[in-house]
Amino acid sequence: MLLQFCGNEFPLNYLNMMKRYIFYLNVLSSLYSQSLWYGGNLKHLNDVTFTLNVKGIDDGVWEKRLSSYIELRLLEHNIRFNQNQMPKMVIDINVIDSRVDQVSSFQALFSIYNYSVSETDYYGSMADTVITKKLMTSKVFSKEIMGQTSSQNLYKDIERGINSLVSHYLEQWYIDNPMKQF
Repeated sequence: MLLQFCGNEFPLNYLNMMKRYIFYLNVLSSLYSQSLWYGGNLKHLNDVTFTLNVKGIDDGVWEKRLSSYIELRLLEHNIRFNQNQMPKMVIDINVIDSRVDQVSSFQALFSIYNYSVSETDYYGSMADTVITKKLMTSKVFSKEIMGQTSSQNLYKDIERGINSLVSHYLEQWYIDNPMKQF
């Protein structure tokens, strides 16, 4: 039996074979796909240095309010802010506030940076019994939100996005530090 598709004729067993091939390909690709790259990176990160960078809006009062909200939200979970130490929590907010057009855009990037050692230096120092001093700064957690909204709702939508990013961070922090729940 033949099936006609766009002027071409395909045998049905060929189509069944292609369906099976695509199914197996999907199963294998999902089995070998990469998991969360930051899983386990937030263990024992109880104190962080905090930096809030806002570009595109010159409203110091709103920035201070947003910074205080984030600090209070993390203090609820016993995560404290230090000065000039690692790990470092950085929240970058970029805003294009268009009063002329109806749509304004924003991007919020939530990142945690910490010191790390490359794998080759780590294993080399284990063999030499000499502690390596080749530390580098690496991103151990990152999450980003982009959005579009009207100029009237811009602050509310950015705050909603920041709340979502902090919630995601806290969820991952509790996954990596399960004993902190009690």
